[in-house]
Amino acid sequence: MRRASLLALVFFTAAMLTACGSGSSSPASSPPRTVTVNWVNTYWSPNGQVQVPEPASAALNIEALVPQADGSITLLKGSATSTPGVFIIPNVPAGNYWLAAGGGGAFWTSTSTFDAGTDIAAGQTPLTSTSNTTNFDISVGGIASESTEEWVEFLTDPPFGFVQFGILPDSTSLTGGFGFGGDTDWSQINTGFLMQYELETLGSLNNYVLGPELTLSNLAFTNGATNTISGTLNPATETSLNLSVTGSGWASVFNNVGPAAANVQDSVLTLTAEPYVTGVNAGPYSIILPALSLVAPTPGGLGFFQQGQTEYFDPEAAFCADFTGEPSAYVVPINPPILTDQNFGALQYSDPFDPAWTRALALCQQATIPIPIQNSSDTYSFVLVDGESAAPSNSPLAPLALPVQNPTINGSSILTANTADTNTPALSWTAPTGAAPYGYRVGEFVLTTLNGAPYFQQVGIYSTSATSVTLPPLAGGNTYIFTITTEVDGVANMQTSPYRSALPTGFASVVSAPITIGPAAAPQINGDIEEWRSLVRPKPDSPANAKTQVPAVPCTVSGHSLVRAFCE
Repeated sequence: MRRASLLALVFFTAAMLTACGSGSSSPASSPPRTVTVNWVNTYWSPNGQVQVPEPASAALNIEALVPQADGSITLLKGSATSTPGVFIIPNVPAGNYWLAAGGGGAFWTSTSTFDAGTDIAAGQTPLTSTSNTTNFDISVGGIASESTEEWVEFLTDPPFGFVQFGILPDSTSLTGGFGFGGDTDWSQINTGFLMQYELETLGSLNNYVLGPELTLSNLAFTNGATNTISGTLNPATETSLNLSVTGSGWASVFNNVGPAAANVQDSVLTLTAEPYVTGVNAGPYSIILPALSLVAPTPGGLGFFQQGQTEYFDPEAAFCADFTGEPSAYVVPINPPILTDQNFGALQYSDPFDPAWTRALALCQQATIPIPIQNSSDTYSFVLVDGESAAPSNSPLAPLALPVQNPTINGSSILTANTADTNTPALSWTAPTGAAPYGYRVGEFVLTTLNGAPYFQQVGIYSTSATSVTLPPLAGGNTYIFTITTEVDGVANMQTSPYRSALPTGFASVVSAPITIGPAAAPQINGDIEEWRSLVRPKPDSPANAKTQVPAVPCTVSGHSLVRAFCE
């Protein structure tokens, strides 16, 4: 889904509270153990897999939160070892505990060995010790002449960001230039992709699809100089898939998933090739630099020139991802929802890349749910996204993950507003039918204000493989809503390796009515309070909003000046 920038609030939970979770505890006589966290990311690059360990400073983000029988909690800090990417937490009692590692909240686990690493569909961007401004002159031929506005995109592996040129109708070439300032070491970037995207309409769906493309190898850029990028795009390698969607199944996943009826308002269909990745499902280098787009939606489904404004084609922003929790005002609808069974026919696109690379066909559907604000006539429009990603041969596209059933908080339905008499409420639910989930993710959102209007800011993410969980402590007197997301993945393990992935994947959520936490005594915390606060602070705004438009040398394309560039 495409999102505008959202100002992140700074909110600190005042209470110093405890945490515990569902699951058995071991007898006090059980000997403590040392928990080992392996945090080594795998970058898939043109030169093969590169293992990159997290630096020793990552130990600041690793800790165990151990619930005690008396209701208190003990915080145990992690530390780096002499082996790069290996961290330890000593003296962790046997049994379940909350493990914070990898930046994804906390995991309810009993493991002694945890893999916090992930697979990344790109090489690691090389950096220099000094900043410089590097310019590029670009000259591209072989552009397929079209009657509609088109885009040519240039990106590299390892990635620096991307630059896009708007191409007016009937163009067959482009010349122009752009520049980047920063500490990217361009001399170490050897592979580039020039890709033309063409407008394709299929039924109710408007997408840009990959057309002519050129892969550039053995690039020899010079930092701080003006470099030349030139070539002739290869004609499109025509490929197609029969696109069929079980829309009735998608309609049913939005039934009874919140305190009010869900308004399903749009869909996003994407198809990507994960460069150099085989056998696994790798995440993007960052959320603004996904894998190579073969099919991507148009913003608003209307092309990019509207009402005198420029609507950019942006496969790096209009993509299928779980944006559950975003306020609806910050999400631009893409294509109409697909809520009835439809066979769209053949979706045509080009795919010139290595057939061994992972291909991911993804469909997300987005709904809004009005959350009532207590003691007010206002409602808050909460975004809820369900989606799946599978190999392109997977047809028809039907929901893989289904929402949990009968969700409760302290025994009462979460779909009805109420007050909890404890600051460590217990959530439980019935596992959904369909594909077996590898776990569930519970999100906490606290009621605050943004620009004077009610706003639910995310403050916690907690994951479990069980169907019930007692949450880490909340601040008494605050009002929260909770999401419970079913997570499906080909290989991920919520207790030991939640970030390793293989297709197919899927997610589906429910959202609660407002739950007020009554005043309660703060249980004792044994350990570094700052470590606890790091878990309950508001989560930073999505990296999708962190992209920065950088100054670029003006580009002239067939008399039309239009260039756009983004970098990390």
